[in-house]
Order: sequence, then C-alpha cells, then structure tokens
Amino acid sequence: MRHSFLFMTVALTLIASPLGFSGTAGTAIRETAEFVLSKFGRGVAGQTLEEVTEATTKAVARHSDEVLPLLRKSGHAGFTALDEAGAKAPEVIKLYARRGDEAIWVISEPKKLAIFIKHGDAAADALLKHPGIADNLIGRFGGDAVGAMNSLSRQSAQRLSMVSDDGLLTATARSSELLTVVRKYGDEAMDFIWKNKGSLAVASVLTTFLADPQTYISGAKELIIDPIAAPIAKGTNWTLLILGVLVVVFLPFIARTLVKARSAINNHKNT
Repeated sequence: MRHSFLFMTVALTLIASPLGFSGTAGTAIRETAEFVLSKFGRGVAGQTLEEVTEATTKAVARHSDEVLPLLRKSGHAGFTALDEAGAKAPEVIKLYARRGDEAIWVISEPKKLAIFIKHGDAAADALLKHPGIADNLIGRFGGDAVGAMNSLSRQSAQRLSMVSDDGLLTATARSSELLTVVRKYGDEAMDFIWKNKGSLAVASVLTTFLADPQTYISGAKELIIDPIAAPIAKGTNWTLLILGVLVVVFLPFIARTLVKARSAINNHKNT
C-alpha cells in the first residue's frame, strides 16, 4: 500500500512538470513558453521561463497539446482564462479552435470571458457580432439578450441598445419579453419596436402586442392606444416632468424663503 502511494505521488509529480513530457511534446511545450515570454513579456507576476514552462506543462497535462495554439496567441491572458473557466476550460479551447484570432478578444477581457463562461458559444458569437453593444445587454438581460443580438443586423442592434438605455426594456414587469420577440423575428421585430417604442412603454399596449406579436409586426393589425395613455405613449420628457414636480413640491418653501429675504432687505433699509 505504501509503495503504491509513493508510485502515484511520483507519477503525478512527473505529469505536473516538464519532465513528464519528452521528445516532440516536451519541445513544443518549451518553445511555447519561450514564445509567450518573447511576445508578452514576463506578465504581471514577473514569471520566469521555468515558471511559464511549468504552467504550460500543467495546461497540456489537463487539456492535451490542443491548448498550445491558444496559449501562443493569448499569452498570459490564456492561462488566466483557463483558470477562470475551471471545468469549462475545454470550451475556451474549442472557442479558439472555432473562431480563431477573433476569440482572443473574448478570452482576453474578463467581462467578456465571464459572459462566455456563463452563456456559452452563442454569447461569444453575439459579442463578436456586436462589439460594444452585446456586452451591456447580455450583462443586464442574460440569455434572452444573447438570442436577440444574434438575430439582428448592426443597425437593429444599435436601436435595441438605444431603447434599452431609454428604459423600454424595464418600463413594465413584462417589458424584457420584447427580447424574446426580437430573438424570434429579428430585424423585422426590431423595426416595429423602434417605430412604436413609445406605445410599447404602456403596459396595456405591451400586453396586447406580446399576445400575438407577429400579427402586429406583419401589419395585419395596428396597436390601439388608450386615449388617456396616448400622450404618454408618444414620448414623455421625463426630465422636464420631474423638474415640474419638484417645482410644485418646493414652491411653498421657495415662496416663504423669498418673502423672508424681501422682509429682511426692507428691514435693513429702514434701519
């Protein structure tokens, strides 16, 4: 039993070190480590060639030599990505194999990497298809935003981002369901939402639309807006509205302050 344990310990040590690989495999590992240092430097941790070689060896032991092209292209960020991905590290390697150099942009940025790890290949495709737009939407709305982004052209994705910033996707309890509609009907749905964004901010109108979106998108029916809600649906300037409310609320206080100030001035003049 004791000899068996000793054998396993030695075997694991060999696997986790450069000595565990010889010939072509060992050379490839060493060359990869040297290349990483020459291209990316010593990294934040100031790693030596021996340390990078050891890290490369461990990566190959866990994921086979398929990991080497990724490490050569991404450098220290590749090692970090594999560690962050944990059990999903093979998915990171597959992403690079599938998307090539494009994948490095996802792998090398922590926020994008986290989105990929959580939502998978479809999320990576969305990030690459709509850089600078998909990140925020997926971060806020998750899987529904992934599907929506992959269904849209660049212009439609920009419009979706704008209506999201304006609060349309959070205007009511069901507003985020618009993403499901966009995922299913693509640019056609986004075009309709863009033209009717004011109306769709009204809960009753949104509910009617979500019940049968294709009918409205195709133009077979038109959205009917309650006359009372119509002015709101056409677009409320919330900034002016809030300022107006504040003026009304604080008007008595302002008036009293002005009266006191005027009285103080008069008293000063009389003295």
